[in-house]
Amino acid sequence: MQSDSLIKIAVDYYKDDGVKAGKALFYYGKVAALQDNDTLAIQAYLSALAKLEKTEEYKLQGFVHEYIGVLNTDRKLYKDALDNYQSSAYCFQKAVDTLGVIYVYRDIARIYYVEQKYDSVYNYINRALSLCEKKKGCISFERVIPSLLQVKGIAKRNEGDLGDAIALLKTAVETEQDRHSMHHCSMSLGNIYLNLNKLDEAGRCFALALNSENPRTLAGAYHYLYLLEKKLKISGITSKNGRNDAKRLNIRVVTVSNDDKPKNRETQRKADLRRRMVCKSLPVKE
Repeated sequence: MQSDSLIKIAVDYYKDDGVKAGKALFYYGKVAALQDNDTLAIQAYLSALAKLEKTEEYKLQGFVHEYIGVLNTDRKLYKDALDNYQSSAYCFQKAVDTLGVIYVYRDIARIYYVEQKYDSVYNYINRALSLCEKKKGCISFERVIPSLLQVKGIAKRNEGDLGDAIALLKTAVETEQDRHSMHHCSMSLGNIYLNLNKLDEAGRCFALALNSENPRTLAGAYHYLYLLEKKLKISGITSKNGRNDAKRLNIRVVTVSNDDKPKNRETQRKADLRRRMVCKSLPVKE
């Protein structure tokens, strides 16, 4: 891979320049992560931090810590990931990068969600929302709000506070600009409606997710439509779309899940991080 070779050359060339070497190692780690070589990626990130340690490149340090946290989260090393994200938030605060702090607070909240520590989820999401409120009208800050509401909404759902969960997720779906995130959020909302036997509302949410181009999202949408079909049959209701062949829907789920499974392990966290780095010579928030 040509870019891989060029970055290796840059790493060797700038080895005696802390800032430039740190940047080169950071991008080398990114390439390794995209190639699913997590071990090499973390080694590169740690080497980058060692080079940057005595510099004032706090924003770049924040990104490096966050990328390590993403890898540790994917490996379910949640305690390590929390440490990485806390270090990242500290660096972004020193860099006076409020948007960076918000994204990291969301990362931390997601870890606490997995650990079912919902008070901590609300704490970090509310802190992030409060920071967004101070930047009201700024597109970059408004863009992250729906994902914050989604995390809070699914936590409310898990605690049985379905009224708040529906309100939060509906707002997230209506305001989300990223289509993949919107479709994913609509399934979370549809699942609540399905469990409440509000089948029309559930069907609309799942139908929205069918517009996704992401194979895994489509698989989830078809799976939920299959469950919806079962409830419709139990209720003696005929689907308006004529989707009465549950077996056909189930086969479609298997086809999407197995044959069209993405080759790269691209999580939403990684997609967010890539968008925040697009067209930047330095890691700067969009």
